[in-house]
Amino acid sequence: MDMDNQEALSKAMRYITLISVLTLITATAWFLTGKAGAIADPSYTLIITGLVGGIIIILGGCELFANGVECFGDRFDMSHATVGSLLAAVGTALPETIVPVLALIFGKGGHGEGIAVGAILGAPFMLSTLAMFLLGVTVIIHWISKRRPRASMKVNVKALKFELKYFISVMLIVLLVSLVKNETLNHATAAVLLLVYAVFFYYSLKHEAEEGEQYTDNFHLGIFLGCPRTLRWILIQIAVGLFFIIIGAYLFVDYLTVASVKSGISPLVLSLLITPVATELPEKFNSITWTLKNKDTIGIANITGAMVFQSTIPISIGLLFTEWSLGSTEMLNIIFAIMMAGIIMGFVSIKKELPGWLLLTGGLFYLMYIARVFLY
Repeated sequence: MDMDNQEALSKAMRYITLISVLTLITATAWFLTGKAGAIADPSYTLIITGLVGGIIIILGGCELFANGVECFGDRFDMSHATVGSLLAAVGTALPETIVPVLALIFGKGGHGEGIAVGAILGAPFMLSTLAMFLLGVTVIIHWISKRRPRASMKVNVKALKFELKYFISVMLIVLLVSLVKNETLNHATAAVLLLVYAVFFYYSLKHEAEEGEQYTDNFHLGIFLGCPRTLRWILIQIAVGLFFIIIGAYLFVDYLTVASVKSGISPLVLSLLITPVATELPEKFNSITWTLKNKDTIGIANITGAMVFQSTIPISIGLLFTEWSLGSTEMLNIIFAIMMAGIIMGFVSIKKELPGWLLLTGGLFYLMYIARVFLY
């Protein structure tokens, strides 16, 4: 009986500690967010505190989430490609997916729609250009520091080509539909996109593991709270990680907006460039972390899987609930995303590897897009 009581007490203490930490971090984020809105001219000290606090919460959430996802994949004997393209990608895509939904619900008229469409199209573009660029920088720095034998990623080529084919096909459909500008066609396409993602999800579950794939032996809640590595605690850790990612992302975006206003940055730059970069932080952080651990397939699949998700689910929402009338800048956004994905798919189809320098091409597309925004 004493052993049973001790186990029950230990379990209760784990829950109490976890809830206390969640409450403390949530209260801190809530307090900082309230401060940003309550002060007419916040100091740079407060702004920096909010930005740093947001990044710390995001990083903590990403580490908990990534570790939990690895433990989940290990438990169910999933391949790295499946874990990256489905579990990691969908989870870390939540912050930026919520932005257009909130804009449509709470936005005023065309302004809300404009923010929603910008956020919807900004996500796959940022992932296919800027996120790829940062991953390329990571690979090259890792190679220069002698921590990997070559300046390239060792990835599951078959899985990567599968995801890029889906992404390119979907974005080509979206481009054509956007040119036609027909409401009935928009609604029909939205239904097709939802079906496409369902098919993608089904076949992604069947990705085969490659030789040498390994998962972590560590379980963070086990290390910090002594929790057993059971399915329940793994799911709790994943949920806690997602929770931190979401509140951290919104705290960071909130203070980034305040900093932009204080420094005189225009709303156009904020909506098209800064906010999408900030809301894509979870994917970037997770992919870079996995790449630094030489788990390249999970790292790249986290981005390409999110690209497929963002090009189907959020875009279907846009097609259903907005007029979806795109200008030349938005069209260029789609075209650049398709081109970057096509370059990667073409190269890996021939060379069967993914060099870091190729991923740097994403930075060129991103810079060209910025030039287009400011010059026209």
